[in-house]
Formats: sequence, C-alpha cells, structure tokens
Amino acid sequence: MELAYYLLFWVCIFGLCFGSFYNVVILRSLSGESIVFPPSKCPKCQHKLYFWHNIPVLSYIILRGKCYFCKEKISIQYPVVEITTMILFALSYIKFGISVTTLFIIFWLSCLLIMTATDLKEKIVDCNFAIAMCISGIIHSYILAKWYGVLFSVLGIIAGALVFIIIGKIGKFILKKDVLGEADAYVSAALGGIFGIFNLPKVLIIGLFAYGTIVIPKFLFDRFKQKDYPTCISAGLFFISLALFAFLNANYYTFSAIVLTGICFVYYMFKGKNNNIESSVPYVPAFGLGTVIFILLFL
Repeated sequence: MELAYYLLFWVCIFGLCFGSFYNVVILRSLSGESIVFPPSKCPKCQHKLYFWHNIPVLSYIILRGKCYFCKEKISIQYPVVEITTMILFALSYIKFGISVTTLFIIFWLSCLLIMTATDLKEKIVDCNFAIAMCISGIIHSYILAKWYGVLFSVLGIIAGALVFIIIGKIGKFILKKDVLGEADAYVSAALGGIFGIFNLPKVLIIGLFAYGTIVIPKFLFDRFKQKDYPTCISAGLFFISLALFAFLNANYYTFSAIVLTGICFVYYMFKGKNNNIESSVPYVPAFGLGTVIFILLFL
C-alpha cells in the first residue's frame, strides 16, 4: 500500500512537469515556433525566464500571477493545464496501475488536452496529434487482441471520420457554409481507432452530452431571449435523444433520432440572425470529456 502511494506521488509530479511542457506546446503550436528553441520566455516582454519561473504551479503562486520582469498578468491557463495534466495522469494510474495501457491512455489524454486548449483558445487544432492517436490506437488494439482488435480499430477510424464528414457536407449543402471543422473528423477518427467501432458512438455521445450540460444552457438561454424558439426546441429534442441512447436504450432507432434532431439543431443554430461562429460549440473539448468519462466509468 505504501508503495502504491509512493508511485502515485511521483505520477503526480511527472503530471505537473508534463503539464508545464504541454503549456509550451500549446502556446508555440499557435505561434508556429519550435517547442525546443528558443528557451522559455515571457510572451509579453519576450524576456528569457529564469529556471525558478518554470516550476509547475508554484511559480505562478510565488510570482502572484504576474511576470517577474514586466509585471503583466500570467494567463491562468498555465496552472490549469498543469493541474489538469496531473489529475489525468493520477486517474490513469489509479484506474489501470502499472501497465502498457496506462501509458497509452496518458498519451491519448495528453493529446486531447493539448487539442482542447488550442481549440478553446484560438479554434485551431493540430491534426497531427489526432493522427498520432490513430496510429497508437491501432498498435494498442494489436497488443490487446492481435489482428482481430486491429480490424475493429480500423473500422472505427473509418466510421469516426465518415460520420463528421457526412454531417459537415449535409450542413454545408443546407446552410451554404461550413458547420464543422476538418479537425472534428480527424479527432473522431482517432477515437474510433482507440476504442473501436462499437464503442465509438458511446464515447462521442457521452462527450457531447457532458459538454452540453456545461456550455449549451447559456447558449440556449441567449437564443431564447432572442426568441429563437426553433433552435431551443430542436436542441431539447436532440438532448432527449442523446439521453435515451446513452442511458436507456442504445439501438439504431435512438441513434437515428440523434442524427435527425442533431441536423435540425445545427440547421436552426446557424440559420438564426445571431449565427456567427462565436455562438457555436467547439467539439474537440466534447471529445475530450467523453473520452475521460468513458475511460473512467466504462472501460
């Protein structure tokens, strides 16, 4: 028991350190800089940071959330990403112990965390992370179930990509504008490669439902105040369909209801007067939430 707590402590320390590195990856993937050079610097005054400015979480507390040199505020993103990474590492270890699966899950959750951060920050997603998840998902499936697992992994990749490509094409045909980003199909395909074709619908639906409980209420309240009743009604039907599929009866009928009500929801959401992209919901964070919930509760 003492050994387990000792290992958990070091898993948390590694999580904080990796979280600090992920902040660099997030920031520089948006700026286009190398993640190796130049050394860490203040994004405001560009001054090179001292080593003690890069201690996860503690540096933020010691510096009181301000740059040591120019006194500009440091984004809260830094400690949030570091603590979140620590929690994800710890939960992965607690759930799966010392195993190859733990390493794969930590890698997948790390990729999703980085993509989620860039999606929320600038609505930009580096699809190379999703490709890496696809490849590692196939490898993990082979380790667990040999070629039988690889088959379901490949089918999951195809299904994950096709679902969002088809929805995107339908939305563009109806609304004459892009309603989904290219990255959504990549990430959905990655989740298909990781969990296989049969688990993919559950992961996506759990994620959309969980994320919707956080983001959608405010969005719908704003639309209700604008008297955009079709969007509100179609959203209600969509989430009822999600709940029926996820918690009551997962079959082709409830899945078809999700697709139809989802198309109506997207149609009315973008058709309204206030239909700019800022009103819409980014999907990569939903994928991330769904993955964490599915891994912890159902895997």
